[in-house]
Amino acid sequence: MIKEALYYQRGIRGKEAEKELLILEKRELSKEAKEEFIKKWGGSYSSLFCYRLSEPFFYPEGGGQPCDRGSIAGAELLFVEEKEGELWHYLEVDLPEGEKVLCKFDADFRRWQSENHSAEHIFSGLVSKSFPYKNSGFHMECFGENPHMTVDFDGEFSEKELEELEQGVNAVIRKNLPIREIYLEGEEENTSSERKDGNISFRQKKALEGDIRIIEIPEVDSCACCGTHLSFTGEIGVFTILSYEKHRKGCRLTMLAGELAFLALEKKLKLLSGFAQSLSRPWTEIPEAFQSLQERIFAKEEEKRGILEAGISLLEEKILKELEEKRKGIEDGEKPERPAKTLFLGSPLKDSCFSYYGKNQYLFLYLSDLGTKDLQKICDRLRRSLPLSLI
Repeated sequence: MIKEALYYQRGIRGKEAEKELLILEKRELSKEAKEEFIKKWGGSYSSLFCYRLSEPFFYPEGGGQPCDRGSIAGAELLFVEEKEGELWHYLEVDLPEGEKVLCKFDADFRRWQSENHSAEHIFSGLVSKSFPYKNSGFHMECFGENPHMTVDFDGEFSEKELEELEQGVNAVIRKNLPIREIYLEGEEENTSSERKDGNISFRQKKALEGDIRIIEIPEVDSCACCGTHLSFTGEIGVFTILSYEKHRKGCRLTMLAGELAFLALEKKLKLLSGFAQSLSRPWTEIPEAFQSLQERIFAKEEEKRGILEAGISLLEEKILKELEEKRKGIEDGEKPERPAKTLFLGSPLKDSCFSYYGKNQYLFLYLSDLGTKDLQKICDRLRRSLPLSLI
């Protein structure tokens, strides 16, 4: 970890989100390195350069948290990574070494990531206190049309347990507890997922050595982490679980917190209110209204199936009669009639017809307003019921 940077915990508004820094070193990516970068992160670039600045300012990708968004000298910041204790910043533009450049990070994006990362610590801390499960994966996407974060656990939860955990996270948010940073210096590598150093006990996802940064929320969670966080839980505002699914030998939870969660919940409420208005019911009665709607749709489908069965039976009867008349006519020496005979039936076999062409007496059906499954059903039924010698 870059201890002296405090991992960009402070400064997320106004002038604190921009700073003039010196370019200490520049490297142009080779063709192979550029192809590897594009393969991993996407995009299309005429050239790629990476720069080392005079001090840490942008958060690098790591620990499930994406790097900061922002700009350097007005050019879009493409990526930030940490290599051997140094931060490297990727741009498409060529800037000279030794020049001072204005660096700006996206303050909203930084705050969204801090809100969500802090909420994830609360959730994982509550899980570790009540369940024998370990957090096996974490990833955030706080930008785009579908912002979210996913957290994996090596166990499963019931619907009731998830509801209690969600309520528990929001209760911790309302308590407005402090979110503290604690640094442990010179620790040796330890592979355990739970550690105790002196009076400090904390979670860790992987083996750590050297200086370790702990994020502590009193009586809730203590975890080794290099991400950005808020100062108090109350700054998160709100937390919600978006979805739950089984994943590998455990589960994957999709969740959201902070301003992004508020906007998602607001959008969901508007959709529910619109749906309720279309049903002429209050949104609190949507489950009952939806069930009633399903029952009506099912009744209509049953009615349609009944009409279809009657139509198929009528079609069978008419075809058999026509085929028998045709067979007798051919035996009596009559020539096949042209144009072909057409039989019209009512709904749902509206505008249906069958015809004979040529010597082999092919049967053609035209059935409008019917889906593929219904058409398949009719063909299978006719294939079973009509004499093969007559088709």
